[in-house]
Amino acid sequence: MKRQCNVCPTQMILILGALGAAWMAFDAHLGSRRVSRARAAKLRSRVRSVHQANPIKAGETVFLGDSITFDGDWETAFADLGGRNRGIDWDTSADLLGRLDESLSGPPATLVIMIGTNDLLVGVPHAQVVRNVSLILEHILIKAPEARIIVQSVLPRTDRYHSLVAPLNKALSRLCNQLKVVFVDHTKHFSGTDSMLDPAWHFDGLHLNGLGHQRLVELLRPHLET
Repeated sequence: MKRQCNVCPTQMILILGALGAAWMAFDAHLGSRRVSRARAAKLRSRVRSVHQANPIKAGETVFLGDSITFDGDWETAFADLGGRNRGIDWDTSADLLGRLDESLSGPPATLVIMIGTNDLLVGVPHAQVVRNVSLILEHILIKAPEARIIVQSVLPRTDRYHSLVAPLNKALSRLCNQLKVVFVDHTKHFSGTDSMLDPAWHFDGLHLNGLGHQRLVELLRPHLET
């Protein structure tokens, strides 16, 4: 005997409509990320061409990362240490690995790295992010064995990816400990009472404002001047 469906046509239409709206929102989200990445590719090419035309010199301090690094005025903040900004907007750990050699000429005296938040946004598994960072660190140890390496934690966020930050930082900390590389955890310094990125430090829920970058400089200076 056939089972009768208890859902009336009107309810079915509402259910299908809700599912359709949810899918459209999800697809729009994915689409917006694809468009952003496509636009970022052009920006990355422009910025990389500038980097390639201005190679790193011996003894400089290189800041590597994504837009959070890109926004920082490291040349001014660490002029005494030969600060150089090698951050690029939208970079993932794989992107940084692919352009790493452009920052190892000289070689530099110190490399300061913050990478990984964009990996969360585009769905890269933690294991792959850690693998990419491991390859980055191992490559530096081979190409610039005398350089000091400082890895910074991924900063808290205020969106739905926030819960992914802590486990990633834990894995990155373990990796740095294994490779005997300095890991600087900024979490407590940038977290608000809800554990997310404190409004005092951010511009849009992810990127640091001027005060946030000043705070980052203050936290990094003791590690760079020792």
